[in-house]
Amino acid sequence: MIKIGITKENDKIGDVRTPLSPKQSKEIKINSGFNVEVQSSKIRCFSDEDYMKEGIKIVNNLNKSDFIFGIKEADENKLINDKTYFMFSHTIKKQPHNRDLLLKILRKKIKLIDYECLKKKGKRIVAFGKYAGIAGAYNTIMAYGKKIKSFNLKRLSHFKNKKELYLFSEKNPIIKKVRTLIIGNGRVAKGAVELLKYFGFKNVTIEEYKKDINNKPVYCILKTKDYIKNISGNSFSKSDYYKNPNKYKSIFSKLKDKTDILINASYWDPRYPRIFEEKNVDKNFPIKVIGDITCDINGSIPLTKIASTINEPFFDYCIQSRKVIKPFSEGKTVTMMTIDNLPSELPRDSSNYFGRVLMKYLIPFLKEKDNKIINRATIAEKGSLTKKYEYLRDYIA
Repeated sequence: MIKIGITKENDKIGDVRTPLSPKQSKEIKINSGFNVEVQSSKIRCFSDEDYMKEGIKIVNNLNKSDFIFGIKEADENKLINDKTYFMFSHTIKKQPHNRDLLLKILRKKIKLIDYECLKKKGKRIVAFGKYAGIAGAYNTIMAYGKKIKSFNLKRLSHFKNKKELYLFSEKNPIIKKVRTLIIGNGRVAKGAVELLKYFGFKNVTIEEYKKDINNKPVYCILKTKDYIKNISGNSFSKSDYYKNPNKYKSIFSKLKDKTDILINASYWDPRYPRIFEEKNVDKNFPIKVIGDITCDINGSIPLTKIASTINEPFFDYCIQSRKVIKPFSEGKTVTMMTIDNLPSELPRDSSNYFGRVLMKYLIPFLKEKDNKIINRATIAEKGSLTKKYEYLRDYIA
């Protein structure tokens, strides 16, 4: 019988999520013809006992597993030769901190399949986006309340689950006028919007937003065409933008006036123009708090100098010194929220959500010898980069 192994997450990262809940593991075992075993973990959001109650075997290592499923980057020092790993490897943008991970994967002849690259008709199949949006929006609102000394929200860890969070938000609406721009309209943005609605934020169009006629909290969603323009003056074309991003520029500066909060929920590629440039952030910069859920260091939001953490979720960008300083400092600053593992703030909800997606779109493919979706998401195999990811060659040289 084919064995699926759920790995213990990298101790250095400390992510508490899991790809499959205990009940989902049992369901797969009964209905899909796979055996599921789980590597013992003291920090996982579901305990070893939770899995054992569902008849799932707890093991110390996954040497006998055929497919190894994790969430974040695996511990490069504990990789098993010749295995097939599923993870968010964070290597496809040549992230410097994961270069050694990819090198070891190649040396150990591991087959690496990245969740981020699993796509159907060009759209990602597997993602935690919705929960990143929910947690990111909540933390951003929390930062804003602290910065303006108007309200003080509890940390997300205070809430048992999403249901409890939404009950609290509904009973404690934000009544102060707050103007929020959300960049993006995918899963992450939808999660952020869902949270904002429970806090009483009203959705407005760009035209309404520019008129600034609302005295209550509002949010406006910006699609790419709303803040990116063709340099030549031609109309915006999404397909052309993706092919020739150098022909386009950001006009976000024309939309940011009187904005209090910016939530970035958009995908970014280094070839794309930034939302704004650091040099344009001066003493008149209106935005008080930025929740960069995308969290590309020095990427679409140039003030994202570091990734913040769940323990220390905020930092300030000092406009005068151009440096990172402690959050909620005096002087002209922009408070940043750049946690890069936001779904871990709602670990059981996000794990259940992720597991359902895996069961629908990925687990059934594992029995196929030549599945196109899995093949396109395979970064490395048998010690070599696959053809699609040969562009990473200089990254590991």
